[in-house]
Amino acid sequence: MNSMEKSMLLDELFALRKADKEREAKLLEKLDRMTEQLLALNENSQRLLRQNDELKRMLSDRDALIEKLRKENAALKEQKKLSDKNRFDGKTQKLSSKNRGSDSREADKEDFDGSSTPNLPSEERGTDIPSSAGSKQERPYRQGISYKRMKADKSVCHDFDFCRLPKEAVIIKTFHKYSYEQVSYILEHRYQVVRYKLPDGRICEGYLSKDGGPDYMDVVPGTHASADFLAHLAFNHFVLNVPYYREMYRLNDHGMFLSRMTLTNWLEKGAGFTKRLVETLKNMAMEKDAIVNCDETWCKVKVQDRYRKRYIWCLVNREEKIVIYCYEEGSRSRDALKNILGDRQIKALQSDGYNVYMYLEDRLYDTEHLCCLAHARAKFVYAYEQGGDLNAKQMLEYIGWLYGQEDSYRQSGLTAEEITRQRNSLRTKEVIGRMRSFLNVLTSEGHPPRGDLMEKAVNYLKNFWNQIFAYLKDGRYSIDNTIAERFIRPLAGERKNSLFFGSNRMANVSAAYHTLISTCRANGISALAYLKNLFREVVKGRRDYENLLPITIGINTNKL
Repeated sequence: MNSMEKSMLLDELFALRKADKEREAKLLEKLDRMTEQLLALNENSQRLLRQNDELKRMLSDRDALIEKLRKENAALKEQKKLSDKNRFDGKTQKLSSKNRGSDSREADKEDFDGSSTPNLPSEERGTDIPSSAGSKQERPYRQGISYKRMKADKSVCHDFDFCRLPKEAVIIKTFHKYSYEQVSYILEHRYQVVRYKLPDGRICEGYLSKDGGPDYMDVVPGTHASADFLAHLAFNHFVLNVPYYREMYRLNDHGMFLSRMTLTNWLEKGAGFTKRLVETLKNMAMEKDAIVNCDETWCKVKVQDRYRKRYIWCLVNREEKIVIYCYEEGSRSRDALKNILGDRQIKALQSDGYNVYMYLEDRLYDTEHLCCLAHARAKFVYAYEQGGDLNAKQMLEYIGWLYGQEDSYRQSGLTAEEITRQRNSLRTKEVIGRMRSFLNVLTSEGHPPRGDLMEKAVNYLKNFWNQIFAYLKDGRYSIDNTIAERFIRPLAGERKNSLFFGSNRMANVSAAYHTLISTCRANGISALAYLKNLFREVVKGRRDYENLLPITIGINTNKL
């Protein structure tokens, strides 16, 4: 084989190799395209799977909503049935179907939106209802009660004299019309007391009633006031916030002169009987593993002819429905709070960011300290509304979402364990994580300067972050301290109307009365009825205060 043939063979070989490389390149390109298509298909399948899961969740939510609406519809039907029964007294609303217009009925069904009774034909409403009568909106809160809700302690019936009717008159119907009269006067009781000497030489005195007379002297020891009269004085001053001088004017209008000093002395005597009672409530409110909300407010007290600023503490046990007020000589120091808590092993104490509460983390190791998210929210509201900071608006949206979750827990009636699980769900943790990341951005060194209001809000949230979000640990905890803030308001109302306390002694009297009144309010009990019953039992000589608490004295809850 000569050189020319070898050259030709080499050229053919090179051409074949070149063709193979081109085919190989095309195959690799085709393989790359197929790989990209496979990846795209995989992404589409993953997206479809996610959409499928989302649709399943939406269907599940829809089924749950349908079931909830079905139950609500059934409940509304039962309420409607009971309402119709009370309204028509068991008479059926349906009579004969003559002259029933199908077209008008269909039109009524199309126009009916569920907010009121449709305009049915007179045959369907019954003959005892005029066809022109307007439809009434159903009121579920009136279920099971009669229309007449007003009532008085005593009732007097004035009968009709049928003898005075004309002889030709025919009686069609008899019924009653009502009017209410307030009878207010002060009645003086005089009990004849006899001092006598017994054969053994002992001298005694006392009151023994005749037949039909009262069995005992209705006088609160140390005063000239009956149990009901002293209860009204305490109710007017500490609930209605009537100052002492206005109370004196009221009594003068009823023909009774009562000095301011006598009035305060009587209230002080009445509060003196509640010392052990308040201590019993305090022990119940701060028993072992209790959760207590705490706050304090200022007041003016006259000390050595000068008016000084003092403080009253308020402690609330939401689970036991007990409210305690402590004066502690007007101090706002750590020692005052330490004296209030003592050696009690409460589980948690929730408060605002006042630094006195911080000592709990150093001395009471078993007590968890919680701060109030509402205080942080208020600072961001000021920063947004007054400072115009848009970052505050973003933080308010996060906080608003957390409050929305708490509202849903309360409306759903979840138990403490269920609330704990919901608070630690992935969705809640995600929102709190975003909130923390946003806070880190706001507090970073490179962040632009901001206003004073926003600076205070950011620092407050940063400094008390752990205490604010400690409520996630237990469903019994509150997201904020508003329950203590609400029970502080009666003290603010008294401060506005009475201006000051005449001494530390009267500040303690106010704390004792407000403890009883606010505990009654927390339990839905009439404060006036409780004070009357309490002083009546005191007049009878009872001193077993553990059986005279608002929870144990046996007063029905106040329906108003």
